[in-house]
Order: sequence, then structure tokens, then C-alpha cells
Amino acid sequence: MGKYIDDGCNDASLTYIKTGCTLLAMCLSQPLTIGAMGTSVLATVAYTTTSLTLADGDTSGRKVIASAATLTVGTSGTVTHVAFYNAGTLFAVGTCAPTAVTATGTIIMSAFDLNEIRDPA
Repeated sequence: MGKYIDDGCNDASLTYIKTGCTLLAMCLSQPLTIGAMGTSVLATVAYTTTSLTLADGDTSGRKVIASAATLTVGTSGTVTHVAFYNAGTLFAVGTCAPTAVTATGTIIMSAFDLNEIRDPA
């Protein structure tokens, strides 16, 4: 039996992240909850609905792309994770190459695929 899902269904899930996320943070460890963000965050930047873009997936389905961003480091440490969140919700956390950063320094982040939802096989 063939399987099908409309792109609008996948977009609804990805739009939840796109419209809800207001901050991107570079973290020294993986925050598991919004409450754990405070001790983990080394740098933040404001994110808006234009900072995240919905597009066709690389293989199939749909994806959300995080735009390039420049962050000012608030606390020295080693960045290992990137988090997307707002005041009440931690939407997504991903890993990045461990990088030592220094307070008042700059992190330049390239655009990357945050999440991809593939079509059913």
C-alpha cells in the first residue's frame, strides 16, 4: 500500500518551532529543560520568524533551516550545543563542534538544517 503525507502536515510541526523560537543560544552542555538554560548559556542572539526558513527536505518531506547568526559571548567556556527556545519552551537542541570561546568574543554561526521530517517510506 502506498503512503502519503501532505507537506502542510510536516510544515505545521516545523512552523511550531519557526513561530515560537525567539532566542538561539550557544551552550557549554545540553540543556534538558528551559530551567537548565541559565547555567549552560555562553552566548545568545534574538531570533525571529525570518531567522528560520521552511523548505523542501534534502531527500524528501520538509525541513526548517536556521539562518546564519553572529553571537556575542557573555561567558567564557567551551561551546558544545546550540539551543532554540523562548521564555517558556525549549524547542530544539543540537550539537556543534566543541569550540573554546572568550567573554566579549564573537561566535559566527553558519546556516544549517535544524530539523527534517521525511516523507513516509
